[in-house]
Amino acid sequence: MAKHIIFYTAKDSGCKPCEEIGKLIEAGKFQSPDGEVDFVDIMTDEGFQQFNDLVLSKQDGAVPSAYLDGKQCKISVENRGEDKIVYFECPNTDQPSSPDEKPAPSEVDALHGAAQSGPLPEPLPSQS
Repeated sequence: MAKHIIFYTAKDSGCKPCEEIGKLIEAGKFQSPDGEVDFVDIMTDEGFQQFNDLVLSKQDGAVPSAYLDGKQCKISVENRGEDKIVYFECPNTDQPSSPDEKPAPSEVDALHGAAQSGPLPEPLPSQS
């Protein structure tokens, strides 16, 4: 069974980063370890329940956020000339994690703050 990244978003909520990243993913402008991203809209009852059970229980309640096998992925957006592309960097899911494991602060934290404060932050410089 293929592993899909689960992207938690808040559609139609006024969350600008949620909308911008969601549109890029829907347009296929993303890179992920497995090439598949499943959306969960936390504005629906079912989506909120899943978000509550799998994300809020880890005390990481911000959107947009992404997880692969229960481990938080970093989300970054990079400009490519006229285009933008979303990158997901996910931890190795082959390693077992403890139930109390909370992901370390990362680039996605900047997006979490942006979800509450305004436009998407500038992309981080490429490390290549």
